[in-house]
Amino acid sequence: MIRSKRQFPPVLAIPLFLAVVLAACSPAKETTDLSGSADSLLADFRVAPQGDTSISNRKFEQVPSIAASADGKVIYVAWYSGGPAPGPGNFVTVSTSKDNGESWVNDQLVVYPKSGSTRFFDPALWRDDKGQVRLYYGSANDSLLWDGFGGVNSVDISLAGSAIKYANPLRLVDGVMSNKPIYIAAKKLTLMPVYVDKAPKPDSADVKYPQNGAFIYSNDQSGLKLYSKIVLPDSIRIHDEPQVVEVSSTGNLLTLLRTTKGIYSVSSSDYGKTWSEPQPFTASGPTTSSRFYIGKLASGNLLLVSNNSTTRNNMTASISKDGGKTWPYQLLLDARENVSYPDADQTPDGNIHVVFDRDRTGAKDILYFRFTEEDVLKGLEGNVFKRRVNGK
Repeated sequence: MIRSKRQFPPVLAIPLFLAVVLAACSPAKETTDLSGSADSLLADFRVAPQGDTSISNRKFEQVPSIAASADGKVIYVAWYSGGPAPGPGNFVTVSTSKDNGESWVNDQLVVYPKSGSTRFFDPALWRDDKGQVRLYYGSANDSLLWDGFGGVNSVDISLAGSAIKYANPLRLVDGVMSNKPIYIAAKKLTLMPVYVDKAPKPDSADVKYPQNGAFIYSNDQSGLKLYSKIVLPDSIRIHDEPQVVEVSSTGNLLTLLRTTKGIYSVSSSDYGKTWSEPQPFTASGPTTSSRFYIGKLASGNLLLVSNNSTTRNNMTASISKDGGKTWPYQLLLDARENVSYPDADQTPDGNIHVVFDRDRTGAKDILYFRFTEEDVLKGLEGNVFKRRVNGK
């Protein structure tokens, strides 16, 4: 049953949400209601569950994310899984490695819905500017895009000995955030790329669908605020899945977005307050309608991991030395079909760690790759270390 408005019990000791101010390309008249508490109240956080049949019956494995601890000694990979298809009962699972990806301990933490009508999906792992690893994940009822209360949730995670600890579970905002935030040091500002899909037609009369689009939220000492909006034509929108990268320390940002026609890009010269008109992103070669990863390496160069194809094959790591204008350095990671949804992180030793899924309902692979920036610059495919995260 669809509820028009969910009432959250006031159980959090510290309120997270303040008034939301929209600073988009043009002045906005609407704000988003963030007065709710945590969707994480719907979550059962299971630490290293054993013999749990509710998580062992997996018909698919998909949408992985990766992040390392600040010292690089622990690597976390999260993805979501569940029953026959994406829908009620889907859960997020976290695996860890303490030997640089050589071996993995699965199901170290499972975020499972308490309600049989709820699903958790699209996790994103991120290490913030203080070194804290955070797990973000989406929540919704049934198989709906919007159910009246679904949104982005977060929880802090760390590995103490051999067990994961979790803390501060919170609901942050309406929508989905399937890519990492970024921290803008010059402004002491975290920018969070969130999207809300187009309302289904006909929209349900008893659910007020939120404003849809690709949004950038800011999080600083004053709280979480709606900072700007990126406008894509409805004719090419699917799941926007925006990701932001800082091109320079003087306010230049680049955002890539998924569309039905492949990857599109927008740019900003004012720290993301306003954005250019969207254009097809063709600088790295062909693209397809699938999620990608873009981020900045310790060297200052940009890393892109994407399907260098018009279909979901040829997963490729590319490097740009000129702020994303050209991508002449490329390293093929996996040429097979049905490889998708990459994510990446870099550790202090210079290693680049990448994950993506393959054949979600068949092989159900969650794949891990490790290489260096030099490997990409020189095209050294033989140096790439590969491992399957989720079992043999």
